[in-house]
Amino acid sequence: MEITNRVDLGADLHAPQVNDKGGEEWSYALVAAVRPGDIVLHWHKWLAGYRGIVGYSVAASGPYEDQIIWASRGTYGRTRPSGGPEASWRYELTDYTRIAGLDQDRFRVLEPELRRVKADLESRYSGALYFPFAFSDKRPVRAAQGYLVKFPAAIVAAVPELLALPKPVADARPDQRSTVDETKSARRKRSGSGKLADTPLRLAIERHAVDWTMTYYARLGYDVKDVGTTKSYDVHATQTGEERHIEVKGSTGLANAVELTANEVNHGRTDITDLVVVDQIQWRRLPDGKVETHGGHARRWATWSPLDTHLRATRYHYELPPHFEEHDIE
Repeated sequence: MEITNRVDLGADLHAPQVNDKGGEEWSYALVAAVRPGDIVLHWHKWLAGYRGIVGYSVAASGPYEDQIIWASRGTYGRTRPSGGPEASWRYELTDYTRIAGLDQDRFRVLEPELRRVKADLESRYSGALYFPFAFSDKRPVRAAQGYLVKFPAAIVAAVPELLALPKPVADARPDQRSTVDETKSARRKRSGSGKLADTPLRLAIERHAVDWTMTYYARLGYDVKDVGTTKSYDVHATQTGEERHIEVKGSTGLANAVELTANEVNHGRTDITDLVVVDQIQWRRLPDGKVETHGGHARRWATWSPLDTHLRATRYHYELPPHFEEHDIE
């Protein structure tokens, strides 16, 4: 269950890689424990006019390395005291569906049953449960303090409003709880560099962003052409006496940073280039596997040139030295 007040609910799970002290935070690290097909509930602080579960999504693919602007208390979209984007983990979601009537008071009525579920799990498992609710002898039950928490199936069974949830596809895997240490291993194996491993989704998001860009420049009076398969930029735009090259980036989340290849950086510095970023793109997967997209938010940087101060190396191409020691392995 995601506990948040973000405005782009259902787009993805997105959290920093480390906490304010530079260490691993369990409620952030759990993003890497999500698997395709998992059901993600969304606890929102004000979207429905109350605190409570307001919807659910289906986990699509991830986790991926990205960047985020994050507040220490989990408020989406503000900066920490240090300010600026920081490394993050992101997991793509799809099929956001609203749920009505599951406010905090409803769970307070169910507090005895929630306590029973927790006690039963504690008797069967050692270590942290990452339980979604916090109990106190001085105040009623409330959502846990964290960004992402586990939501046991036993709670779903105890809440009639949740019985209609689809069954997670991932339920076919062995019944075991991931620990934070296990998420480290999963993260190392499955993390990328901000690129979607889901090829149909990635291509659909790119196509959506390019299509919007071509329509926008055509309305400005340009003749436009998609050149992404043959050039180091995406759209070629011309009108009398003017030629512009346009680099286009698309994202389903809130894009605070984008990835650029070496060719894209070099081209942006030597030719008249615009940068267009279309983020917060909504999407859903159709029964035949195709991806349908709509909406989004576009930003344009005219006559753009990437400065060194805005670039951060995420990987290097390293040529191996000619002198080395070698060994045959049997």
